[in-house]
Amino acid sequence: MPNWCNNTVVVSNLDPAKIQALKDALSNDVFFDHILPLGEWDYNKAIRTWSTKWEAHDISWVQFDNKNVIEISFESAWCPPEEVYKAMVATGWDVTASFFEPGMGFVGEYSTTSDGLYEDYYEMDEPIPARLVEMFNMQDMYEDSDYELVDNGDGHYIVKERISEDDNTTQVEAE
Repeated sequence: MPNWCNNTVVVSNLDPAKIQALKDALSNDVFFDHILPLGEWDYNKAIRTWSTKWEAHDISWVQFDNKNVIEISFESAWCPPEEVYKAMVATGWDVTASFFEPGMGFVGEYSTTSDGLYEDYYEMDEPIPARLVEMFNMQDMYEDSDYELVDNGDGHYIVKERISEDDNTTQVEAE
């Protein structure tokens, strides 16, 4: 079994036919294969084509009042489907995507820019933007852990080793 990467992507397109086709695919639990058809599944081909080995899992989506915008939440195996996002941008979609892979400890986001697709990627030993911590409710991951997320006061969180009450008492007594 893979580690599951949590993904949320907001896509928009001015072509109503493209929006409708994507909605139809999502209604049938298909996302990646709609954007980049794979044909017969093959592990290496899936990795090359989608950046992940399986079709999106546990898909949910909503269309906003602006009929050209859809938000899609799903899980992917091991990492976000970067090649799918690149293909969407190349075919006229605007893409803003966020991802969190708790098993391997990374989080980040992609967004459309005039130069294509821009990525910000953070590992757990780097300051993580508060918006990503809140989006994926990352605080819960550290609730019963030896580590904790600490707000460093500049819109970012950092992961620090949790100091137990016993360790703190020992340090104070030693001083």
